[in-house]
Amino acid sequence: MNDASDRLTAGRIVALLIFYGFATMIGGAIFAVLMRANTLLGPGVLFYRGLVALAVTAILLFILSALVLPRLARALPLRADDSLGGAIVAASMLSSVFVLGPVTVDRSISVFMLSQFESAGKPLTVDDVREKFVKTYVVEWDQMNRRLKEQQVSGNLEPAGGDAWKLTAQGRRFMEIARWMSWLVDADPRFVGRKG
Repeated sequence: MNDASDRLTAGRIVALLIFYGFATMIGGAIFAVLMRANTLLGPGVLFYRGLVALAVTAILLFILSALVLPRLARALPLRADDSLGGAIVAASMLSSVFVLGPVTVDRSISVFMLSQFESAGKPLTVDDVREKFVKTYVVEWDQMNRRLKEQQVSGNLEPAGGDAWKLTAQGRRFMEIARWMSWLVDADPRFVGRKG
């Protein structure tokens, strides 16, 4: 442990924070490009496209870090194995941002509601918002059909003949887990079919 890069000194901590910060910024750029490219490949479930993009981002970051770190190690107290740490920290930060950002916005009825207030240019009543939700979100944008297809791709629903759908065994397991998670954090039980 004579090498300065092996000791956890203030300089090494600062170097790691700077390196992890740059890895996260570069990872964010890679992730954004991959998400855009994924969109060009066709429609799909945003969440799953994001998971694939995050995995590819982590791999690319590890490779880039492994190539760049030997040069940086000459000037900063960094080691080659810090490339794995940089990829893990960046991928973790990006996955948190992805789940809290785009996935929430894509799924959020609250965001839709706020957009209606923004575009209305006047105060809206509860009835106004309800009407806009049904007319725009449910009917014009066909969000129920989109969600059904996403759940089919996810394996939670399957066609049951005609226009009907049914829950798969995987879907039942998902609902059991969702009910448990809802109970654990005391969330609104109605969303998971749990009695209040």
